[in-house]
Amino acid sequence: MKKTSLFLFLLTAALRGQVVEAHFAQHLVTQAMSAHPELQKMGIHVIPPGGKDDCIVACSVPSKIGKKSSDADLDVERSSKPTVKAVTEKSFYDLALPLADAGNHPIGMIVMEMRSSGASSPDDALQKATAIRDNMQKQIPNLQALFSAAPPSDPLVLLRTTPLPDITGDFDHFAVDLVHNRLYVSAEVHHSIEVFDLKTGEHLMSAPSVTTPHTLAFVPETGQLLVADGGDNSCRILDGADLHLVKRIPLEAYPDAGYYDAAKRIFYVGNGGKRANAAYSYVSMISADEGREIGRIRVESANLEDMALDAERNLFYVNMRDKNQIAVIDLAKKEVRQTWSIPGLNLNTPMEFDANNQRLFVAGRKPGKLFVIDTRTGQAITVLDCVETADDMTYDPTAHRIYVSGSGGVTAVQQGGADNYLVLTQFGTNGGKTSILVPSLKQFYIAHTKTPEDNAALQVYRVN
Repeated sequence: MKKTSLFLFLLTAALRGQVVEAHFAQHLVTQAMSAHPELQKMGIHVIPPGGKDDCIVACSVPSKIGKKSSDADLDVERSSKPTVKAVTEKSFYDLALPLADAGNHPIGMIVMEMRSSGASSPDDALQKATAIRDNMQKQIPNLQALFSAAPPSDPLVLLRTTPLPDITGDFDHFAVDLVHNRLYVSAEVHHSIEVFDLKTGEHLMSAPSVTTPHTLAFVPETGQLLVADGGDNSCRILDGADLHLVKRIPLEAYPDAGYYDAAKRIFYVGNGGKRANAAYSYVSMISADEGREIGRIRVESANLEDMALDAERNLFYVNMRDKNQIAVIDLAKKEVRQTWSIPGLNLNTPMEFDANNQRLFVAGRKPGKLFVIDTRTGQAITVLDCVETADDMTYDPTAHRIYVSGSGGVTAVQQGGADNYLVLTQFGTNGGKTSILVPSLKQFYIAHTKTPEDNAALQVYRVN
């Protein structure tokens, strides 16, 4: 990072609160949140070594880290007496408990929000929160330990959060430019493309050169960004440097989900369907070289979602979300070869493909389930719990790991073989559904929307 950029980053962080790196404390919060789905929020408050004031050093809402503790919070720490309050209008219990280390030396406090469904009464909520707190205390040798490194077994470690106070509404998908060190994300409600420094997460610019952007694809050979623009009913081609419009390719109504074949430089985009008052949609094939639509494939679904390519067999998989089915397209014939109906699959949205093992990964939204499908048979070979309302998924074939992000957080799954899968962790991301992995940097990115208590933000994680 350049000295000027580093200075601005630290200055911004200082204005928000203290600059805190308490990775082990964050590990404890993530671990507890993953083990106790009845919790919707958790934060640890202590005075950092060398500091003067209590602040939040770890939290399930990352942008709160570094903020000064309130007087109400400090009352619990001073009195050493826990508090519990039923927030009936929002259906949760608000809890605050003093925190000690493994030797029972007071070091701060911990706050939790427990869903009303997770406890039968305030006393029951306090009893359960105390058990969670006590288990965490056993893992804290002393105050300094909270500021040590997270265990190497943690698949994701939060590095930084970039606040986006001016951005409202959902984000949809990312794209990456490795050559120029840029990360793009579509802000569909804000009608913009947000651009970041890929390595640091610094916000570089907000480009209003789109209407309702969805799937993005960066083309290194031309330095251009392809945008499925639902508001403009087109694929927009933008210059990757300043994001000015180069060309507009008209499509059917509301292009949204897509897939970019980097080898053949073809951008597959779903369009038509419900927004066109039709029971069917198209997968349009757009040539990045020619800048035009070179073909389209009809799919009998009004809502196409994520897609995946089997380049070796020249097959293309598409989620038919309104029918809870998956279309298998023969690209040579440009037609649907067959349709798979997977028992239990509901609102299937994100999708990824493991070419080596011929496994298709598909996440259903409600309930949150990850389906592993044998593409040679069209049958699910295993189903795992994952986050609710999943919107993005990344598969890392080198680390054999799957990341699913949704409004319920992120789920990391380890692949032990074609038919062997283990959930490593699941934790909240403040509602961030949009995510991407950049394996060469060993970094994982999540964009979350503005909430009543927090700005929109980009979260940058280190991948272990």
